[in-house]
Amino acid sequence: MRSPPQRTLRGIMAVLVFEHSALVGSLRFGKILRDHGARLRVVSLHEGEPVPTNLNDLDAIITAGGPQNPDDDSISWLEQEMDLLRSAHEAQLPIVGICLGSQLLARALGGEVGKMDGGVELGWHEVKFTPTGREDPVHAGLGWSSMQLHWHNYYVTQLPPDAKVTATSERCPVQAWSAGLTTYAYQFHPEMYPETIMACADDRPDQLDEVGITRDQLKQMTDEHYPAFARRADRLFTQLTQLVLAPDRVTAGVVKDLHH
Repeated sequence: MRSPPQRTLRGIMAVLVFEHSALVGSLRFGKILRDHGARLRVVSLHEGEPVPTNLNDLDAIITAGGPQNPDDDSISWLEQEMDLLRSAHEAQLPIVGICLGSQLLARALGGEVGKMDGGVELGWHEVKFTPTGREDPVHAGLGWSSMQLHWHNYYVTQLPPDAKVTATSERCPVQAWSAGLTTYAYQFHPEMYPETIMACADDRPDQLDEVGITRDQLKQMTDEHYPAFARRADRLFTQLTQLVLAPDRVTAGVVKDLHH
């Protein structure tokens, strides 16, 4: 059994970021965390950096996106990352998973993942909050539906015990979910910038071909939807930071009070 994590001083928010790709990481979320005075400890698993062995001196964890399959147990770090995510959830340490991170987090907590029917979901598509998602203060002011950027082959097919779906889309029934008071996950990509999207397009033109859109069409859609998307993403990550990740609020029980 792991010993309880040793937290940092209350004035500093120490956030562990698991990155799985050179193209995507915490990006917009990381910037907002730094703007709030957080100290990020980035672990680049795709470059062979080791998974920490304990939760000491951590206040929160972000597990980001990546190209790996979430059920590929031959990946050397995958089980170790899931073990740490499971321990963090049990210790009520705030966790946010994005895309691959959402899938790994679901597996770590007892859920299941599988391939998307019909292949990769890529591009801009509508996401709708469920009643549970709409009522969560973390999602206040985001609207009941919005256009979001998608890029995934897998999704969460079965939620972990006691988890709840907070957003859905036409092709993916679990676009976002939460478990307990401090674990949140998003299948879509609110963290991305336009240049990130186009870098992914340049990296995987085969997937653009698979869904039948060109790079220019993806850029046109991005130019159209990005301004509203960016405002919502900034608000989402600010509210996650202030209501869930901020250690003084977590310690004081504010999050519990908000999730009445």
